[in-house]
Amino acid sequence: MAKFEFNKSAKKKAPKPITETKISKPKETYDPAKMTKQVEEDYQQEQPKKKHPGRPKSGRKSYQTVRLQKRTVLKINALENALSVATQDATVDQAIERVLNSLNADEKRAYDLWLEMFEKKEK
Repeated sequence: MAKFEFNKSAKKKAPKPITETKISKPKETYDPAKMTKQVEEDYQQEQPKKKHPGRPKSGRKSYQTVRLQKRTVLKINALENALSVATQDATVDQAIERVLNSLNADEKRAYDLWLEMFEKKEK
């Protein structure tokens, strides 16, 4: 049998030559005087922002979620349509006002105390 001879130098790859990297220069440098003029021009050319279509944001009202059963929601919707009220919120508010008007003096006093406590707690 013949002996195998291995030539290690043939297996190794020669490294690629590295070329010199040239330092690039910027086309334009920062000039504070030019920038202030540009900012002033942009400020003068700025047009008023367009109003976005959709529902307006109301900052005065604050909302909170109340969980209701589907049957109760159906009742509120039925009242809303029967009384021609604009929103569910207005329907519930109107129903609560009617209940408050039917309270006797002791119940009304207790309601006012509870309401005052909850309002202070919220702040």
